[in-house]
This record gives sequence, structure tokens and C-alpha cells, in this order.
Amino acid sequence: MSTSSHQSLLLSTDKISAEQLETDRRILAFERSVQHLNRRGFLGAMLGAAALATAGVGELHAQSGVPIVDVLNFALNLEYLEANFYLYASTGSGLSSSLNGNGSAVQGAPGKLPLDSNTLAVCRALAMDEVDHIADLRSAISTLGGTPIAQPVINLAANGTITTQAQFIAAARQFTALGGSAYIGSAQLLVSNPSVLTTASQILGAEGQHAGVLNYLAVTQGINSPAIDGQDVPPSATNYITVDPVHALSPLRNTSQVLGVAYRVSTAGTVNPPGGVTMGGFFPNGFNGNVKST
Repeated sequence: MSTSSHQSLLLSTDKISAEQLETDRRILAFERSVQHLNRRGFLGAMLGAAALATAGVGELHAQSGVPIVDVLNFALNLEYLEANFYLYASTGSGLSSSLNGNGSAVQGAPGKLPLDSNTLAVCRALAMDEVDHIADLRSAISTLGGTPIAQPVINLAANGTITTQAQFIAAARQFTALGGSAYIGSAQLLVSNPSVLTTASQILGAEGQHAGVLNYLAVTQGINSPAIDGQDVPPSATNYITVDPVHALSPLRNTSQVLGVAYRVSTAGTVNPPGGVTMGGFFPNGFNGNVKST
């Protein structure tokens, strides 16, 4: 029978047997292995974060010459698209000339759609929000000494004529996914002006709420809303939340990726669209403003 003549490796005040001492050694060896793995994992995470940070700094340096006014006018193109879509779907009419800067007419606009009461209420709320976002952006651009762009030529039927509630929800989900990712992608270009960055962040928050309700409508009504590009995660019956499944982050699209979707040169498998495209799809003559090429 073993005697308790050995000092414990885990608790110095205890005397233990030879068998218990061997158990202590194995416990410590296991703990060292776990710590080693944890350190490797932590180091990997730190290296990954460093790589992301470096990439982010490079992207910022590459695009930091873009004036904030140009960034906001870029976003204004998308707000014109969304506002008109929701207004036509809920009222049969688009933005007034006073709201669209005496801009171009809308092509392929649907008449007032046959939406049920819940979907119509959502559509009206989305329309009001997008109109307010247009006012927010135009005001910010003017405050910065810039000139808000007028509404460009928009073709709401670029992906097919919208005539049903299911088509409306599918398209609205796609437009919102694109608009939200554009604000995320532009954030690093707005850091020099905290006030503008705050406003853009608030608009992004609203877009996130829009995405949530549209995802819910799509799933509960059994509506398929195809991916707009290789980053998009459409909602499904088992997942209402359309974020990157690995990191739980919403997609970030740079200006080229946004335009690839808007000009309909990106498909469900496209991450980076071909460069040099300046028009097409929902914007037959291209975006208005200085940022208009993929």
C-alpha cells in the first residue's frame, strides 16, 4: 500500500502517494498542452486581426482621397432607387421633383401593388424612411459645401417587372441588403468627420431594421429572394439572420462591388465584378456623381 510521503504538485501543503503524484504529473501535462493550444489559437487570432487591420489601412489609404461629398452622393443614388421602389409599390407614384432634385424619370415602375395589410404597412414605413434618408444626405452634402446629385435614370424593372407581393418582398430584401452593405463599406471613408459618420451609422441602423423585417416577411411567406452576389446570404426557413455564418458580420461591399450589383454584372457567385463598368441594370446611364465605375 502506498504511503502519503510525496508532496503534491498541485497543492504544496498536501502529502500524497506515489500513484497520486503520477496523477498530478498527468494533470499538469494536460494543462500545459491546453495552454499551448490556447496560445497558438490566440496568436492565430492576433495574426488574423493584424492582417485584417493591415488590409483595412491599405484600403483606407487607397481610397482616402475620395471626398466625403462624393461618398454621400454615391449613397444618394441608392436611396433614390429604394425610395422610388417603395413609393411606387405603396402609392403608384414616385419621388416628387422637389425630392429627387429635378432628376430623371423612373423606367419600369410598377403601379400600386396588391399588398396585404401587413406588407403594405411595412412598404409605407420603408418609403417614409428612405425619403427621410434622402433629406438627411442632401442636407449633409449641402452643409459640407457640396451639391447633391439629382436622381439618375432608374429602371425598376431591370430584374423583371414587379407585379406581385412575392416579387416585391424578394426585390426589397435584395435592395436593402445592397444599401446596408454600401454604408458599411463607406464608413472608413467618413472617419474624418464624426458628425457625418454618426449620421451614416444611424442610417445603417435603420437599414438593419429594414433587413430584419423583410427577412421575416420573406421566410414566413415562403418567398425565395436569390443572392445578389457571392457575399449575399438570403434568409431561409432555418435562418432569418443574413450575416456571414463564420464571423456573424454583415457583408461589407466597396464601391465596385455595390456597382456590380446595381449594374447587374454581378451574379450569385461574384465577389469582385469586372472593372470599368459604368452603367447598366437598375441605372441604365450609370450613377450620378464622381464615383460611378466598378
